[in-house]
Amino acid sequence: MGRLIALLGVAASIFVPALAQAQPAPSPLADPVAACTALVQLDLTRDPEAPATVTSASVVEAASGQEAYCRVIGVILPQIQFEVRLPTTTWNGRYFQTGCGGFCGMTPIDSCADAQAKGFAVAAQNMGHVGSMLKDPLWGASPEMRRDYGRRSTHVTAVTAKRLVRAFYGREADRSYFRGCSTGGREALGVAQFYPEDFDGVIAGDPAFPSRQGAIANLWDTRQLLRRDGTEVLPHAAVSLLHQAVMAECDGLDGVVDGILMDPRRCAFDVGALACGAAPAGDCLTDEQVGAVRRLYDGPRNSRGERLAPSGRMLGSELSWEAGTRAGLAEGFVRFLAFEENPQPDYTIWDFDFDRDVERLEAWAAVYDPVAPHAAPDLRAFEARGGKLIIYHGFADATVSPVNMIDFHAQVLHRQGGLDKVSTWARLFLVPGMFHCRGGDAPNQFDMLEPMVAWVETGVAPDRIIARQSVDGAVTRTRPLVPYPMIATYSGEGDVNAAENWNGVRPDALADDRVDWIWAPLN
Repeated sequence: MGRLIALLGVAASIFVPALAQAQPAPSPLADPVAACTALVQLDLTRDPEAPATVTSASVVEAASGQEAYCRVIGVILPQIQFEVRLPTTTWNGRYFQTGCGGFCGMTPIDSCADAQAKGFAVAAQNMGHVGSMLKDPLWGASPEMRRDYGRRSTHVTAVTAKRLVRAFYGREADRSYFRGCSTGGREALGVAQFYPEDFDGVIAGDPAFPSRQGAIANLWDTRQLLRRDGTEVLPHAAVSLLHQAVMAECDGLDGVVDGILMDPRRCAFDVGALACGAAPAGDCLTDEQVGAVRRLYDGPRNSRGERLAPSGRMLGSELSWEAGTRAGLAEGFVRFLAFEENPQPDYTIWDFDFDRDVERLEAWAAVYDPVAPHAAPDLRAFEARGGKLIIYHGFADATVSPVNMIDFHAQVLHRQGGLDKVSTWARLFLVPGMFHCRGGDAPNQFDMLEPMVAWVETGVAPDRIIARQSVDGAVTRTRPLVPYPMIATYSGEGDVNAAENWNGVRPDALADDRVDWIWAPLN
């Protein structure tokens, strides 16, 4: 269930103060019920970019601490199902849209709960199809549905929802915000690059680029974790042994032994120390297991040794290693979404050829991924219009390597003027110890929406965001998140579990974090 929630991209949010109004509060509606039901009659079919229809609109009365809202359900051509919720008495003048997860196929409106509680008009959509979020994207037989999954559905939902906001309240939203994690994080980077006018503030969490992740990384990892007969190469006992050895070797590198690697890249652990013959009998890994672990840490390569992804799995991420969900995502992608023509029904993950087939992914990667193969991210239009971007990524994410975003960030710095200039509108926050979107034995609950609103509307850039870890609802430790390449460092005094005793430290020299891999920018 935890992995399912993570894939949905539901952002953790606790102890969130009330948002300041962008402008004076909008005037209350004279008759919210009449205004809501009238939306069914609104003709949205003539919009050449986003023909749509409203199938239902009704007021949901206040209950269980939730304020009343107008619930609008509809469809955008051809099959993009959406839901918009419009507060009837508590609208704060803003619009918020959430991203989806995995293959989507459902409308994750509950991911808007925190924004809705603050008075935002909110929206979610199914990315253009109905289906399982984790496997069997049969809809990939339709090129049109593939394109909607790539980037169109996110944009046209914003277009349609904003028309509904205008029709219901009689005016435009003052500001618009987008937030998503995993697939939703990829959506976030996509709107910033391709539709820079849609949102004033964009929050991208652990972005999963479909082709490099859904095919290359997922396939590579699954084929290390599983044998052809489906049995596990690394059962729980082996993974637990491995993780304990990694932490014993590297936990203290940041000056504190607390079960968290602040920067896993500093760890020089060699799994060969656990090989049977080098370790005590019963507390060792077989040659097969040692080889698999080395390939997982190193990441995908072809037979020529060329890197097929920016990185492999991070040291410290071992406790989130699993194969079942990744196998379903990998097989679903290569069978139904990866190639110009889908393979035969008997195709499996073992048929993919890392020498021959990576190039065949490039055509649709250019449609799905915010950054096409051999290109660099180009956010100049988003910067020019005054947009603000927050990217966050779990540093112990075993599903999507955080090095993907470190490389992305470095490419943006290289193109758009360096760290000091880019940090005025875009910042990357790495979350030590956090798995994919959430989870991990580390502070992993935080709110990015409040800092984003402050940045967009008052010009206060986020320098320090507090992450919390809770057990049974009680906060057990806090830690500050600071903009990369800064790293949170313990002051040496006070409770190590209290954020106020940690300071952000910028390195003396800034490294060039761009990665040389097979789809790296040509120029």
